[in-house]
Amino acid sequence: MPFLSSLFDAPSRWTKLDPLASRAGATADRLLPGGRVRGLLHGRPAGHPLHPAMAMLPVGTSVSALLLDAAAVLVPGGAALGAPARGLAAASVATVAPTALAGWADYVDLHRDQQRTAIVHAAGNALAATLWTASLFAGRRARLLRTAGTLVAGGAGALGGHLAYRWAAGPNHAEHLFHLAGGGEGFSDVGPLDDLPEGRPAQRWIGDAPLCVLRRGGSVMAITDTCTHLGGPLHEGEVAGTGEGTTITCPWHGSEFRFSDGEVLDGPASTPQPTVETRVADGRVLARVVGPPR
Repeated sequence: MPFLSSLFDAPSRWTKLDPLASRAGATADRLLPGGRVRGLLHGRPAGHPLHPAMAMLPVGTSVSALLLDAAAVLVPGGAALGAPARGLAAASVATVAPTALAGWADYVDLHRDQQRTAIVHAAGNALAATLWTASLFAGRRARLLRTAGTLVAGGAGALGGHLAYRWAAGPNHAEHLFHLAGGGEGFSDVGPLDDLPEGRPAQRWIGDAPLCVLRRGGSVMAITDTCTHLGGPLHEGEVAGTGEGTTITCPWHGSEFRFSDGEVLDGPASTPQPTVETRVADGRVLARVVGPPR
């Protein structure tokens, strides 16, 4: 395995972090606001996690400060750049808190191996913020502390990227279902109507794409079965509501989706489910995945 990949994978195996990871998750869940505010922190209005985008603020301002510090040393008369570099460091400190809030909102619902990596990522960010803060009061050592903070933040950010893309903490886990189900081309037979339990969700398939199918009388509604948040099986969840307002709640982390349009109504998911169109003909259930999450 490549060295860097092995290095970034290591925290996911540090089981000694589990007690700390568990306490941190419980504390964050208790202290963070719920409802629409929690949904905002998850990035639901944008349809993707908020934390990575927010991270550009402290990282961008700190890197800008680093460039000014370098210019102050390398460019004749550059000493005057110290003041704007200090201002950028202050901006980095000011943007850490909202960025961290979004990160902790996502942290609460991660799998344990993901939480181990995330807690190391958070510790690195906390150290970087401490160094940036100290630089505001450090006089001649300010440049050194700003530089150290930015380097630490770079390492923590690289680990965060590894967590997001290698360990899939944040990406949409259902984007592929539209393509597995044939890209919306025509209806597929998913089985007899009589084989579906009344009023309880069941799993059916279009090719390799799983569906969560709900029968009520002679009508059927469906939604893709793999939760966009972390891939939970929606057909094992709880159904609520009636008609166009019927919803299914993921059994893993509590994301609630509406059957009619896949919209996220509650929970940590930020991306809607791919929607499914159904019809019944000659006692058979036909379905097609209408489109990827919007």
